[in-house]
Amino acid sequence: KVLAAHSLSWLGVQTMFVYMIAFVQQRFPTLGADASGQVLSISFLVLNATAAVVPALLLPPLALRFGQVRVHAACLFIMAAGYAGVYLLGHGTLMIYACMAVMGIGWAAIVSLPFAIMSQHVDPARIGLYMGVFNLSVVLPQLVVSLGVGSIIGAADDKGMVFVIGAVSVGLSALCW
Repeated sequence: KVLAAHSLSWLGVQTMFVYMIAFVQQRFPTLGADASGQVLSISFLVLNATAAVVPALLLPPLALRFGQVRVHAACLFIMAAGYAGVYLLGHGTLMIYACMAVMGIGWAAIVSLPFAIMSQHVDPARIGLYMGVFNLSVVLPQLVVSLGVGSIIGAADDKGMVFVIGAVSVGLSALCW
């Protein structure tokens, strides 16, 4: 169950990582390659800066109070809202950056809480095996994104589909958790 729930998160995240460029190029057609690259760079800087701070300051006290699984699910719902925000409101770069900061909350949880959750529920003598299998929840979604989602994005008239897929898959992951 955990593998499936975590895979859905990674499906949304990796769709954004790989295909956000198509969204930026379509949403901002007057930007050149350098300016489009700058929008992507700043977007991912904001996402990762948020994700660097949240685990250090917010996740531990929240997890102690409400439990790791509940906090993780809540962070994923927040991330899904950020994806929806980019799709619905991301008509300017500042709004995209703001939504990327919101998504950084979920990204922080994705890269930290599932591993903490797994390590507490697995026999310490077999943790290597379980973590190795658990890493399939990262690898398999990348294959799906590369082999299947790319066709969907390529065929879509609206490249905002990147963020629709992200919102739906991360939202479903939150429900599964």
